[in-house]
Amino acid sequence: MEWGFAAASFGGALVEFVEAAIIVIAAAGLAGWRSALLGTASAAAILVAAVAVLGLALLHLVPLAALRAVVGALLVLFGVKWLAKATFRLSRTRPAGGHHEPESASPQLAFATAFNGVLLEGAEVVFIVLAVGTAGAALRSAILGAVAACVLVVLGAVAARGPLAKVPDVVLKYVVGIMLTTFGTFWLGEALGIPWWGSDASLLWLAIGNLALSWVAVVTLRRQREAQGTLPAGVKA
Repeated sequence: MEWGFAAASFGGALVEFVEAAIIVIAAAGLAGWRSALLGTASAAAILVAAVAVLGLALLHLVPLAALRAVVGALLVLFGVKWLAKATFRLSRTRPAGGHHEPESASPQLAFATAFNGVLLEGAEVVFIVLAVGTAGAALRSAILGAVAACVLVVLGAVAARGPLAKVPDVVLKYVVGIMLTTFGTFWLGEALGIPWWGSDASLLWLAIGNLALSWVAVVTLRRQREAQGTLPAGVKA
């Protein structure tokens, strides 16, 4: 085995798989693991079929930038929706004209979130494996490196299920909204050619920025309710 190519594939794939796992875990937080795993499996099936049919031609035929733009825009829409809901709940404020969505909407959103995230990150893993493998005539080693990264991330995601179940619902949706908005903004920016400072590390400061802005909204709404005398006793910003 060409260990250098396997290591390069492992490192590149690990980053993409970690990002995909975060999105799948976030989707599971919206409506449970069934919808999230169905979305994951559907995206994986499409990727496997595309690789089987197109092979190395994927490097030239799949418009990765366009895929980033579409998925990024969708995740921003999903993320803002959940972030707004969680913000209103944390501030104990009912949105104007608010209404309850049917329960089926959450599984559909969880499926779509997991599907889009895994499709994009999976496509990037495929590109990494094909690029590394063909550059060094070591496709088998590149595949094995990516598989090892996948197994490692899956084990980590399974270990996260227990702690995730103990997180309060409103906090979970708040964090999910921040994560989806962050990833969506990052991918949409990449598609538009924005040179993110620190590359993937910029996800951290994007998340911090979204957290700060959303918490300002929570505090503002709570103070408005305090001024109106409608904030429940014992609730503090």
